[in-house]
Amino acid sequence: MRRTAAAVLTAALAALTVVVSGCTGTTTAAPTPVRSTDLTSSDGGFAENAVIGVVLTGDAATPGDSGDGRSLATRFREELTAAGFRPDIRVAGADEAARQRSAVRDLVQTGAKALLVRAADPSTLRSELRTAHDAGVVVVALDGPLPSSGGGNDGLSSDYRLDGGDSDAQLVSRAIEMVTSLQRGEEPTEQ
Repeated sequence: MRRTAAAVLTAALAALTVVVSGCTGTTTAAPTPVRSTDLTSSDGGFAENAVIGVVLTGDAATPGDSGDGRSLATRFREELTAAGFRPDIRVAGADEAARQRSAVRDLVQTGAKALLVRAADPSTLRSELRTAHDAGVVVVALDGPLPSSGGGNDGLSSDYRLDGGDSDAQLVSRAIEMVTSLQRGEEPTEQ
């Protein structure tokens, strides 16, 4: 008889726990946990060898306009490395929008401190950019605005925006200046 009463009491407590926990759920999806690879410094910056994610459209894999035979992706990889960062370059091929969404999610999860994004279809990145912001990743839009996910008052999901300028070389140079300022905890100027 005591075993039956104990079993009934245990089952009732388990059912109550399920009901109560169902009432306290969140209304929005939490960002995926981040595996931090770099410690954030106390001055608001990040480690000198931080992972910097670069998400580009498929055309970034072809030689650029500078005449040196380097693609935009290669230029970002080489120059971010020379500046002391660890670049993680993602170039979308076929089905660019889906590949870019996946790339942003993956870069956030692996601990990128900043994302430089040239979006194929900016409107498809709303959710992923919101997750990046929630995880504390700085987002820089390259060559065009990124749409808001509803949280900001400026209508954009990027923290900063860089226009391409006259060449790939100028875009990469400006991006590295901005990332270096962010790394030092300084407020960069948009260009």
